[in-house]
Amino acid sequence: MEEYINLYHQKLWEIAFANVEKVFGIFFIIWLVLSIYPVYISFHNLVRRKKLVLLLVCMPFLLFFLCMGTEYVYSYDKIMNPNSPYNDSLRISVLKSEKVLPVLENVDEISIASVDGDLKRKDIILFAVPNPTFYDGLFGNVANHLAGGQTVGTDFVVALVGFKENKGEWQSVDIRIAPGVEKSDFQKFSKVLHIERGEKEGAEGIILNLQTLHESTLRKEKNGE
Repeated sequence: MEEYINLYHQKLWEIAFANVEKVFGIFFIIWLVLSIYPVYISFHNLVRRKKLVLLLVCMPFLLFFLCMGTEYVYSYDKIMNPNSPYNDSLRISVLKSEKVLPVLENVDEISIASVDGDLKRKDIILFAVPNPTFYDGLFGNVANHLAGGQTVGTDFVVALVGFKENKGEWQSVDIRIAPGVEKSDFQKFSKVLHIERGEKEGAEGIILNLQTLHESTLRKEKNGE
């Protein structure tokens, strides 16, 4: 479960820092345009021009790292605090059907592997897609206005490879997780992660959601859908 939570947090950080990168990208373009004139007027003074170019090159990068550090400090408590709404069991355990990802429409054609080399396509009962979502980054609103869109969620993939049930209720699951949703990520599934009810915040929700997805898949197959 710990590995699942770590990847969940990693995805939240990716969203927060992606907003900084979007804002910086727009700023950097503006900075380059505004830098043309001062460099041009100092063209005949070689020493002055070198100093100016060095200053113009260093300042955006210093500002970028400052913004990254500021975002980290601002978002840390929201992402990492166990009492944060982003660590609520319902958010952690949200799992969607594999159908939400275009990359999984032809999943049998994708080469699949794991870090321990023990994963085969026939071992996978079903795929599910968690979607860590983060709305409260410091640069989120600015990124939305400047870059024309805000990253609020980042998917990764769960492969269910086993489960144990008692009286029709799943008590535990064995899963593997991929770090992302690109085809290359399907070569990097983790080792088997065993999750039991009551193990940690979100564990029961993950088990229940996987059981629901599995039973829904079986019903559709039975009805020929």
